Amino acid sequence: MKKYALFPGCLISSRLPHLESITLKVLEKLGIKVELLENVTCCPEMVSAKMVNVKAWYTIAARNICLAEEKGLDMLTLCNGCNATLFRVNEDLKRDAKLRLEVNRILKEVGRKFEGKISVKSLLRVLYQDVGQNEIKKYVRKPLHGFKVAVHYGCHIFDEIAHYDDIKKPKSLKDLVTALGADVISYSSEMLCCGGFALPLSEEISLKLAEEKLIDLVNVGADCLVVICPYCFLQYDTAQALLNERYNKNFEIPVLYYSQLLGVAMGLSYRDIGLEFHEIKSTKLAQLISGY
Repeated sequence: MKKYALFPGCLISSRLPHLESITLKVLEKLGIKVELLENVTCCPEMVSAKMVNVKAWYTIAARNICLAEEKGLDMLTLCNGCNATLFRVNEDLKRDAKLRLEVNRILKEVGRKFEGKISVKSLLRVLYQDVGQNEIKKYVRKPLHGFKVAVHYGCHIFDEIAHYDDIKKPKSLKDLVTALGADVISYSSEMLCCGGFALPLSEEISLKLAEEKLIDLVNVGADCLVVICPYCFLQYDTAQALLNERYNKNFEIPVLYYSQLLGVAMGLSYRDIGLEFHEIKSTKLAQLISGY
């Protein structure tokens, strides 16, 4: 049985605990064990934190990785942003002896040492590489035939994706959706950033970026949008509610984290999947779910 050290990240832990809950449920059904890492800190976020103090960015991330090393387990991340930091720091410290020495000199003050013994893996990579489509198919109880799914990878996952997928035409998430029996549909703005980065600077710009993709999804008849990043999830779920309220739009495209769609196909209940916590609901999706 595969086992990982779970790093859920600040956003899921504080604002979207239902995404952690459903992920743990589907992983258990797949025979995957996880051990929640204790005493972790923020990953830390790779843009602002790295700009302020790159050495601190490396050191704080390395300390988090050390917690998984001490358990002898690969680290599983549920957030693209967390993965972008922890994956990159893990790879850089393994490769750069001088940087590793400098970071370990600081870590020594808190009784820890980075040794480069583990891998940092996103949920996408674990499901796509370590589990695989064929294995996932064995657990599908309600094939999502006729359900049109659009996917959104999210910017920060592409550093890791480059190691197992084509970054120009990625198929890993699409293949995982297809494994559930759903139809993956393409759309022109598929690789567009969610726009969440712009929110602290301009809510208007952030909403316009989200709206561009939402319009495309309406035009191609998407039944839902599947993401693998909690920040992207929040952006598209809440942006629809804001656009509907403020600008009299009528967007109603449910946004699902991949483990939620997997839970639907596994036959889990509406409550298990956590859809009551979403801004955007879907009658068609609800009809596929047991216990609704």
